[in-house]
Amino acid sequence: MKIFSILLIVSAIAFADTDFGYVGSGDISSPASSADGTLYEQPYDFPNLSNGIFVNGPQFAGADNFTLAASGWIRSITFWTVFSDPAHPFDIAVELYFDNSGVMGSLIWGETVPAAYQTETLTGDTQWGLDLWRSDLQLQMGPIFPAGDYWLAMSVLGSSQSAGWLVCDPTYPPDMYQYDNSWGTVPYDGWFGLYDHDVAISRTTWGNIKNSF
Repeated sequence: MKIFSILLIVSAIAFADTDFGYVGSGDISSPASSADGTLYEQPYDFPNLSNGIFVNGPQFAGADNFTLAASGWIRSITFWTVFSDPAHPFDIAVELYFDNSGVMGSLIWGETVPAAYQTETLTGDTQWGLDLWRSDLQLQMGPIFPAGDYWLAMSVLGSSQSAGWLVCDPTYPPDMYQYDNSWGTVPYDGWFGLYDHDVAISRTTWGNIKNSF
């Protein structure tokens, strides 16, 4: 994968300095039921890709709301992403916040997922001259939460260049939040899933875990 092309730089300047560049409006499917280990899901849908909001820390992070219809143990997280830096995966900071009447409330849980506990899969799609990826994060201290409304926040740590959380136009109000030195709203919905099962870790990832000890 290559670094920023001239087209990508122009797109970022044209639309904002906090995203990869607007593509178009779209829609996403309704959240899945909790059957088969799915606690919540706003699934990837390439034809409805709108943008990629920057989440490369420490300057940037992103957050989106979700609802647990029933109590659940969040053991793994999937989100769809794009990198301008070829040297990935990176550690990813994951945080969960209470919902406060449609806005982000107080922080209730957080964990940094090491790169060795991630499985990255190419979607086969490209945008901005870059490959689009599915990233599956295996939590080590996954929380058990009661039914209710929450916010998921993520920040990619250690990237010298840009990492983006793939998003579409909003269909599940309220808007997302993006951190750029402070939290503010952005008019998107992020593609992600929360599951009460472990990630099916690839042979390469197992090798990375083994080599980390």
